[in-house]
Amino acid sequence: MITLTVFGCKQKQKDIDKTLITKKVDSVLNGLYKQGKFNGNVLVIKNGENLYNKSFGYADSSKSELLSSDFRFGIGSIYKEFPAVAIMQLSEEGKLNINDTIQMYLPNLPKWVKVVTIKNLLQYSSGLPRIDFGKYFLANELISDSDIFNDLMNIQELEFQPGSDYIYSNNSPFLLIKIVEKVSGQNFNSYAKEKLFAPNNLKNTIFKEQYPYKNNSAMALPFNSDFEQDEYKVNTETMLLSSNVEDLYNWIEELHTFNIINKESLNFLTKTAKIDRKDMQAPLGNCVLNNGHITEHTHHGSMGNYECLIQRYNLKNLSIIILTNQKNSNVFDISKSIKTIVTNAD
Repeated sequence: MITLTVFGCKQKQKDIDKTLITKKVDSVLNGLYKQGKFNGNVLVIKNGENLYNKSFGYADSSKSELLSSDFRFGIGSIYKEFPAVAIMQLSEEGKLNINDTIQMYLPNLPKWVKVVTIKNLLQYSSGLPRIDFGKYFLANELISDSDIFNDLMNIQELEFQPGSDYIYSNNSPFLLIKIVEKVSGQNFNSYAKEKLFAPNNLKNTIFKEQYPYKNNSAMALPFNSDFEQDEYKVNTETMLLSSNVEDLYNWIEELHTFNIINKESLNFLTKTAKIDRKDMQAPLGNCVLNNGHITEHTHHGSMGNYECLIQRYNLKNLSIIILTNQKNSNVFDISKSIKTIVTNAD
Protein backbone atom coordinates (compact mmCIF):
# COMPACT_ATOMS: atom_id res chain seq x y z
CA MET A 1 0.00 0.00 0.00
CA ILE A 2 1.26 3.49 -0.83
CA THR A 3 1.08 5.86 2.14
CA LEU A 4 0.12 9.40 1.25
CA THR A 5 1.62 12.19 3.36
CA VAL A 6 -0.48 15.35 3.43
CA PHE A 7 -0.19 18.22 5.91
CA GLY A 8 -2.44 20.73 7.64
CA CYS A 9 -6.05 21.20 6.59
CA LYS A 10 -5.70 18.90 3.61
CA GLN A 11 -4.85 16.02 5.94
CA LYS A 12 -7.94 16.73 8.04
CA GLN A 13 -10.14 16.85 4.93
CA LYS A 14 -8.64 13.53 3.75
CA ASP A 15 -9.45 11.88 7.08
CA ILE A 16 -13.03 13.20 6.99
CA ASP A 17 -13.52 11.89 3.44
CA LYS A 18 -12.24 8.42 4.35
CA THR A 19 -14.42 8.27 7.44
CA LEU A 20 -17.43 9.29 5.39
CA ILE A 21 -16.67 6.67 2.73
CA THR A 22 -16.29 3.95 5.35
CA LYS A 23 -19.56 4.91 7.01
CA LYS A 24 -21.53 4.94 3.76
CA VAL A 25 -20.05 1.73 2.34
CA ASP A 26 -20.62 0.06 5.72
CA SER A 27 -24.26 1.12 5.55
CA VAL A 28 -24.70 -0.51 2.13
CA LEU A 29 -22.89 -3.75 2.93
CA ASN A 30 -24.20 -4.19 6.48
CA GLY A 31 -27.71 -3.74 5.13
CA LEU A 32 -27.18 -6.44 2.52
CA TYR A 33 -25.49 -8.75 5.01
CA LYS A 34 -28.38 -8.47 7.46
CA GLN A 35 -30.79 -9.32 4.62
CA GLY A 36 -28.73 -12.41 3.77
CA LYS A 37 -27.68 -10.86 0.44
CA PHE A 38 -23.94 -10.51 0.93
CA ASN A 39 -21.28 -12.81 2.37
CA GLY A 40 -17.76 -11.95 1.34
CA ASN A 41 -14.84 -9.54 1.22
CA VAL A 42 -14.54 -6.04 -0.27
CA LEU A 43 -11.45 -3.96 -0.99
CA VAL A 44 -11.48 -0.38 -2.27
CA ILE A 45 -8.25 1.43 -3.18
CA LYS A 46 -7.92 4.93 -4.61
CA ASN A 47 -4.67 6.69 -5.47
CA GLY A 48 -2.82 3.79 -3.86
CA GLU A 49 -4.60 4.33 -0.53
CA ASN A 50 -6.64 1.62 1.12
CA LEU A 51 -10.04 3.26 1.63
CA TYR A 52 -12.00 0.17 2.60
CA ASN A 53 -11.11 -3.45 3.37
CA LYS A 54 -13.74 -5.44 5.27
CA SER A 55 -15.24 -8.90 5.52
CA PHE A 56 -18.86 -9.89 6.06
CA GLY A 57 -20.17 -13.27 7.06
CA TYR A 58 -18.85 -16.80 7.23
CA ALA A 59 -16.01 -18.79 5.72
CA ASP A 60 -18.14 -21.91 5.25
CA SER A 61 -21.63 -23.32 5.57
CA SER A 62 -21.10 -24.46 9.17
CA LYS A 63 -20.91 -20.80 10.31
CA SER A 64 -18.05 -21.84 12.57
CA GLU A 65 -15.54 -19.28 11.29
CA LEU A 66 -15.88 -15.66 10.24
CA LEU A 67 -14.31 -14.40 7.05
CA SER A 68 -11.23 -12.18 7.08
CA SER A 69 -9.32 -10.50 4.26
CA ASP A 70 -6.81 -13.36 4.26
CA PHE A 71 -9.32 -15.89 2.93
CA ARG A 72 -9.04 -17.01 -0.67
CA PHE A 73 -12.05 -17.47 -2.94
CA GLY A 74 -12.54 -19.25 -6.23
CA ILE A 75 -12.42 -16.50 -8.85
CA GLY A 76 -14.28 -18.24 -11.68
CA SER A 77 -13.69 -16.82 -15.15
CA ILE A 78 -11.23 -14.21 -13.94
CA TYR A 79 -8.68 -17.04 -14.08
CA LYS A 80 -8.80 -16.65 -17.88
CA GLU A 81 -6.71 -13.50 -17.63
CA PHE A 82 -3.69 -15.51 -16.50
CA PRO A 83 -3.15 -17.80 -19.52
CA ALA A 84 -3.93 -14.84 -21.80
CA VAL A 85 -1.24 -12.73 -20.13
CA ALA A 86 1.19 -15.68 -20.24
CA ILE A 87 0.62 -15.99 -23.99
CA MET A 88 1.45 -12.31 -24.44
CA GLN A 89 4.61 -12.71 -22.35
CA LEU A 90 5.77 -15.50 -24.65
CA SER A 91 4.81 -13.39 -27.67
CA GLU A 92 6.94 -10.50 -26.38
CA GLU A 93 9.83 -12.94 -25.99
CA GLY A 94 9.43 -14.00 -29.62
CA LYS A 95 8.55 -17.58 -28.69
CA LEU A 96 5.18 -17.57 -30.44
CA ASN A 97 2.97 -15.41 -32.61
CA ILE A 98 -0.70 -14.90 -31.81
CA ASN A 99 -1.52 -15.50 -35.47
CA ASP A 100 0.02 -18.97 -35.34
CA THR A 101 -2.36 -21.89 -35.76
CA ILE A 102 -2.77 -24.36 -32.91
CA GLN A 103 -1.28 -27.03 -35.14
CA MET A 104 2.19 -25.56 -34.56
CA TYR A 105 1.97 -26.45 -30.86
CA LEU A 106 -0.72 -29.12 -30.44
CA PRO A 107 -0.56 -31.12 -33.69
CA ASN A 108 -2.25 -34.25 -32.33
CA LEU A 109 -5.67 -32.62 -32.01
CA PRO A 110 -8.24 -33.08 -34.85
CA LYS A 111 -8.02 -31.31 -38.20
CA TRP A 112 -9.49 -28.03 -36.94
CA VAL A 113 -6.10 -27.20 -35.39
CA LYS A 114 -5.02 -26.24 -38.92
CA VAL A 115 -7.41 -23.27 -39.03
CA VAL A 116 -7.80 -22.14 -35.41
CA THR A 117 -5.25 -19.52 -34.32
CA ILE A 118 -4.05 -18.44 -30.89
CA LYS A 119 -5.81 -15.14 -31.53
CA ASN A 120 -9.08 -17.03 -32.10
CA LEU A 121 -8.64 -18.73 -28.72
CA LEU A 122 -7.90 -15.43 -26.98
CA GLN A 123 -11.00 -13.79 -28.45
CA TYR A 124 -13.37 -16.80 -28.13
CA SER A 125 -13.84 -16.89 -31.90
CA SER A 126 -12.38 -20.36 -32.54
CA GLY A 127 -15.66 -22.15 -33.24
CA LEU A 128 -15.03 -24.62 -30.41
CA PRO A 129 -18.11 -25.44 -28.31
CA ARG A 130 -18.47 -24.88 -24.59
CA ILE A 131 -17.22 -27.57 -22.25
CA ASP A 132 -20.14 -29.77 -21.25
CA PHE A 133 -19.64 -29.65 -17.49
CA GLY A 134 -23.28 -30.64 -16.99
CA LYS A 135 -22.89 -34.20 -18.20
CA TYR A 136 -20.22 -34.82 -15.57
CA PHE A 137 -22.05 -33.00 -12.77
CA LEU A 138 -25.34 -34.82 -13.45
CA ALA A 139 -23.52 -38.15 -13.34
CA ASN A 140 -21.78 -37.05 -10.13
CA GLU A 141 -18.44 -37.63 -11.86
CA LEU A 142 -15.18 -35.82 -11.19
CA ILE A 143 -14.32 -33.93 -14.40
CA SER A 144 -10.57 -33.77 -15.09
CA ASP A 145 -8.18 -32.20 -17.59
CA SER A 146 -7.96 -35.55 -19.38
CA ASP A 147 -11.77 -35.59 -19.76
CA ILE A 148 -11.68 -32.14 -21.37
CA PHE A 149 -8.85 -33.15 -23.68
CA ASN A 150 -10.65 -36.36 -24.69
CA ASP A 151 -13.80 -34.37 -25.45
CA LEU A 152 -11.70 -32.06 -27.65
CA MET A 153 -10.30 -35.06 -29.49
CA ASN A 154 -13.87 -36.10 -30.32
CA ILE A 155 -14.77 -32.76 -31.92
CA GLN A 156 -14.57 -33.26 -35.66
CA GLU A 157 -16.31 -30.10 -36.86
CA LEU A 158 -16.25 -26.59 -35.44
CA GLU A 159 -19.44 -24.68 -34.67
CA PHE A 160 -18.45 -22.03 -37.23
CA GLN A 161 -15.52 -20.82 -39.31
CA PRO A 162 -12.87 -19.36 -36.96
CA GLY A 163 -13.17 -15.61 -36.67
CA SER A 164 -16.76 -15.46 -37.94
CA ASP A 165 -18.65 -15.77 -34.65
CA TYR A 166 -18.23 -16.01 -30.88
CA ILE A 167 -18.66 -18.67 -28.18
CA TYR A 168 -17.53 -17.96 -24.62
CA SER A 169 -15.91 -21.35 -24.09
CA ASN A 170 -13.57 -22.63 -21.39
CA ASN A 171 -11.98 -24.72 -24.13
CA SER A 172 -10.18 -21.54 -25.21
CA PRO A 173 -8.17 -20.85 -22.03
CA PHE A 174 -7.71 -24.60 -21.60
CA LEU A 175 -5.89 -24.79 -24.95
CA LEU A 176 -3.99 -21.55 -24.28
CA ILE A 177 -2.64 -23.18 -21.13
CA LYS A 178 -1.55 -26.23 -23.11
CA ILE A 179 0.26 -23.96 -25.58
CA VAL A 180 2.02 -22.10 -22.75
CA GLU A 181 3.14 -25.45 -21.34
CA LYS A 182 4.41 -26.63 -24.73
CA VAL A 183 6.35 -23.43 -25.46
CA SER A 184 7.74 -22.84 -21.96
CA GLY A 185 8.51 -26.47 -21.13
CA GLN A 186 6.79 -26.00 -17.74
CA ASN A 187 3.41 -27.05 -16.41
CA PHE A 188 1.20 -24.01 -16.13
CA ASN A 189 1.14 -24.04 -12.35
CA SER A 190 4.94 -23.70 -12.26
CA TYR A 191 4.96 -21.08 -15.00
CA ALA A 192 2.33 -19.00 -13.21
CA LYS A 193 4.17 -19.15 -9.90
CA GLU A 194 7.45 -18.07 -11.51
CA LYS A 195 6.29 -15.51 -14.08
CA LEU A 196 2.92 -14.24 -12.85
CA PHE A 197 2.52 -14.69 -9.09
CA ALA A 198 5.92 -14.22 -7.42
CA PRO A 199 7.11 -11.16 -9.40
CA ASN A 200 3.85 -9.31 -8.78
CA ASN A 201 3.35 -9.92 -5.06
CA LEU A 202 0.53 -12.44 -5.45
CA LYS A 203 1.40 -14.27 -2.25
CA ASN A 204 -1.99 -15.89 -1.66
CA THR A 205 -2.96 -16.89 -5.20
CA ILE A 206 -2.84 -20.62 -5.90
CA PHE A 207 -4.27 -23.29 -8.15
CA LYS A 208 -6.25 -25.81 -6.14
CA GLU A 209 -5.90 -29.42 -7.20
CA GLN A 210 -9.62 -30.21 -7.10
CA TYR A 211 -13.00 -29.29 -5.67
CA PRO A 212 -14.12 -30.38 -3.07
CA TYR A 213 -10.74 -29.23 -1.81
CA LYS A 214 -8.36 -31.66 -0.18
CA ASN A 215 -7.09 -28.83 2.02
CA ASN A 216 -9.57 -26.15 3.12
CA SER A 217 -7.00 -24.02 4.92
CA ALA A 218 -7.61 -20.29 4.32
CA MET A 219 -10.29 -21.13 1.74
CA ALA A 220 -13.73 -19.55 1.82
CA LEU A 221 -16.04 -22.42 0.87
CA PRO A 222 -19.07 -21.78 -1.37
CA PHE A 223 -22.61 -22.28 -0.08
CA ASN A 224 -26.15 -21.30 -1.03
CA SER A 225 -28.79 -19.24 0.78
CA ASP A 226 -29.74 -22.32 2.83
CA PHE A 227 -26.11 -22.69 3.93
CA GLU A 228 -25.61 -25.86 1.89
CA GLN A 229 -22.11 -26.25 0.48
CA ASP A 230 -21.66 -26.67 -3.27
CA GLU A 231 -21.46 -30.35 -4.19
CA TYR A 232 -20.05 -30.48 -7.74
CA LYS A 233 -16.78 -32.30 -8.40
CA VAL A 234 -13.94 -30.85 -10.46
CA ASN A 235 -10.35 -31.99 -10.92
CA THR A 236 -9.16 -29.39 -13.43
CA GLU A 237 -6.28 -27.81 -11.60
CA THR A 238 -5.64 -24.95 -14.02
CA MET A 239 -9.25 -23.74 -13.79
CA LEU A 240 -9.44 -23.76 -9.99
CA LEU A 241 -7.54 -20.56 -9.36
CA SER A 242 -8.16 -19.00 -5.97
CA SER A 243 -7.09 -15.64 -4.64
CA ASN A 244 -7.88 -12.95 -2.08
CA VAL A 245 -8.79 -9.28 -2.46
CA GLU A 246 -5.30 -7.89 -1.96
CA ASP A 247 -3.69 -10.19 -4.51
CA LEU A 248 -6.30 -9.35 -7.13
CA TYR A 249 -5.65 -5.66 -6.53
CA ASN A 250 -1.92 -6.26 -6.96
CA TRP A 251 -2.64 -8.14 -10.20
CA ILE A 252 -4.61 -5.36 -11.87
CA GLU A 253 -2.25 -2.70 -10.51
CA GLU A 254 0.79 -4.42 -12.02
CA LEU A 255 -1.06 -5.06 -15.27
CA HIS A 256 -2.12 -1.47 -15.73
CA THR A 257 1.32 -0.10 -14.92
CA PHE A 258 2.80 -2.40 -17.61
CA ASN A 259 4.99 -4.35 -15.20
CA ILE A 260 3.77 -7.76 -16.42
CA ILE A 261 3.32 -7.15 -20.14
CA ASN A 262 3.85 -4.05 -22.24
CA LYS A 263 1.21 -1.52 -23.22
CA GLU A 264 0.72 -2.95 -26.71
CA SER A 265 0.12 -6.45 -25.33
CA LEU A 266 -2.23 -5.18 -22.64
CA ASN A 267 -4.26 -3.16 -25.12
CA PHE A 268 -4.60 -6.20 -27.37
CA LEU A 269 -6.06 -8.19 -24.45
CA THR A 270 -8.81 -5.58 -24.07
CA LYS A 271 -10.08 -6.16 -27.61
CA THR A 272 -12.86 -8.46 -28.76
CA ALA A 273 -13.06 -10.19 -32.12
CA LYS A 274 -14.20 -8.00 -35.02
CA ILE A 275 -17.69 -9.47 -35.13
CA ASP A 276 -21.01 -7.64 -35.13
CA ARG A 277 -22.14 -8.74 -31.67
CA LYS A 278 -22.60 -6.82 -28.44
CA ASP A 279 -22.32 -9.67 -25.94
CA MET A 280 -18.62 -10.46 -26.41
CA GLN A 281 -15.82 -10.46 -23.87
CA ALA A 282 -12.15 -9.78 -24.42
CA PRO A 283 -9.41 -11.83 -22.72
CA LEU A 284 -9.50 -9.28 -19.86
CA GLY A 285 -13.28 -9.27 -19.66
CA ASN A 286 -14.90 -5.94 -20.54
CA CYS A 287 -12.65 -2.95 -21.09
CA VAL A 288 -13.11 0.63 -22.27
CA LEU A 289 -10.42 2.40 -24.29
CA ASN A 290 -10.16 6.11 -25.07
CA ASN A 291 -7.53 7.26 -27.57
CA GLY A 292 -5.53 4.09 -27.01
CA HIS A 293 -5.63 4.31 -23.22
CA ILE A 294 -7.54 1.87 -21.02
CA THR A 295 -9.99 3.84 -18.91
CA GLU A 296 -11.98 0.95 -17.39
CA HIS A 297 -11.31 -2.73 -16.77
CA THR A 298 -14.14 -4.93 -15.51
CA HIS A 299 -14.04 -8.70 -15.11
CA HIS A 300 -16.71 -10.85 -13.50
CA GLY A 301 -16.25 -14.44 -12.41
CA SER A 302 -18.63 -17.08 -11.15
CA MET A 303 -18.36 -20.76 -10.26
CA GLY A 304 -21.21 -22.34 -8.29
CA ASN A 305 -21.77 -19.99 -5.36
CA TYR A 306 -18.49 -18.20 -5.83
CA GLU A 307 -18.95 -14.82 -7.45
CA CYS A 308 -16.35 -12.12 -7.85
CA LEU A 309 -15.80 -8.80 -9.55
CA ILE A 310 -12.70 -6.74 -10.24
CA GLN A 311 -13.09 -3.19 -11.51
CA ARG A 312 -10.44 -0.59 -12.18
CA TYR A 313 -11.19 2.98 -13.23
CA ASN A 314 -7.90 4.40 -14.44
CA LEU A 315 -9.10 8.00 -14.84
CA LYS A 316 -10.10 8.02 -11.17
CA ASN A 317 -7.26 5.72 -10.08
CA LEU A 318 -9.91 3.64 -8.31
CA SER A 319 -10.02 -0.14 -7.89
CA ILE A 320 -12.89 -2.16 -6.40
CA ILE A 321 -12.53 -5.87 -5.62
CA ILE A 322 -15.50 -7.95 -4.44
CA LEU A 323 -15.28 -11.65 -3.57
CA THR A 324 -18.23 -13.69 -2.34
CA ASN A 325 -18.80 -17.32 -1.45
CA GLN A 326 -22.61 -17.07 -1.41
CA LYS A 327 -23.86 -15.95 -4.79
CA ASN A 328 -26.57 -13.29 -4.81
CA SER A 329 -25.93 -11.90 -8.32
CA ASN A 330 -25.53 -8.37 -6.94
CA VAL A 331 -21.81 -7.66 -7.16
CA PHE A 332 -22.25 -5.17 -10.00
CA ASP A 333 -24.86 -3.24 -8.01
CA ILE A 334 -22.59 -3.23 -4.96
CA SER A 335 -19.63 -1.97 -6.95
CA LYS A 336 -21.75 0.74 -8.56
CA SER A 337 -22.85 1.95 -5.12
CA ILE A 338 -19.28 2.00 -3.87
CA LYS A 339 -18.05 3.90 -6.93
CA THR A 340 -20.77 6.52 -6.43
CA ILE A 341 -19.90 6.93 -2.76
CA VAL A 342 -16.17 7.34 -3.45
CA THR A 343 -16.72 9.67 -6.39
CA ASN A 344 -19.07 11.91 -4.40
CA ALA A 345 -16.53 12.11 -1.59
CA ASP A 346 -13.76 13.44 -3.88
